[in-house]
Amino acid sequence: MKKCLTIFALMLALVGCGDDDSMTDGGTEDASTQDATAGGATINFLLEAEDSITDGVAAGTGDEDIQDGWAATFTKYIIAVGHIELTADGVDADDDRVFLVDLVQAPPAGFDLWSVSSLAEGRYDVTYELAEANAESMVHESVTEADATEMRNGNLSYLIEGSITKDDQTISFRWGVSAETVYGPCGAEEGAPGVAVSGATATSAALSIHGDHIFFNGFPEGEEGGVMRLAQWLADSDTDSDGTVTQAELEALSPSDLSELDERYSLTGGPIDPLTNMWEYVTAQLKTQGHFQGEGECAVDGVEHNHGEEDHDHD
Repeated sequence: MKKCLTIFALMLALVGCGDDDSMTDGGTEDASTQDATAGGATINFLLEAEDSITDGVAAGTGDEDIQDGWAATFTKYIIAVGHIELTADGVDADDDRVFLVDLVQAPPAGFDLWSVSSLAEGRYDVTYELAEANAESMVHESVTEADATEMRNGNLSYLIEGSITKDDQTISFRWGVSAETVYGPCGAEEGAPGVAVSGATATSAALSIHGDHIFFNGFPEGEEGGVMRLAQWLADSDTDSDGTVTQAELEALSPSDLSELDERYSLTGGPIDPLTNMWEYVTAQLKTQGHFQGEGECAVDGVEHNHGEEDHDHD
């Protein structure tokens, strides 16, 4: 009897040793919470950047080009992202960690950051969040300590640095944006909801962040073929002509102040409506950039926002 009790105590001790949620050099430990009796399946979540972030957006006449002669590049695209939650038939599981990550440095396969295990067989709805950085946010190696401090001190969701160029003119911007947004439930590009797992298998899924929405001429519903990417509005927002567009300049401009925002634009129906200034326009467009499995759609703060069919190249 004593021997059985000793073995039982040893088993309890071993179970208690598996509760470390620290980050490792090669990835992350599983810091998720699940129903421990659910099953043996695992979902590993990647964070991928659309090539509009890593490669920029070209000037041209193609559907995905900026069509008024400007080209855009990003030198920094830091986001605070995490709070992944899975739900199915009353079962909740999550990996609640938030990472500060620079998507400009994203490898083609994405960053491997989260894992939710002990899942029963089935299909799970997926929700995640563009959060506001705080002291508990985990700093990925792609982010400098100085930028992490700026993100945390400002409770920022985004820290974006880049420029647009046309001929011999360059307009730069560096924006720290608080745009906390919940994405989900999410579906894959072909329309299947969430992620399905079976048996004791490991499955991968990707949270996908797009980078060109700030150049959209509206907030599309359905087919996105009618969307144009335009950047002259941003150049016109440099009201002091110093080559840099700041948050203060955008906050001082209403959409009606910019003649460039003509009949080609439809600025209603977005996450912030009505738009009272151009900083709200930037913030609202950033809130629509969260996708799933490449082009899969997610509800934005609980509101369905179907961008329709796109053919972006996710390198």
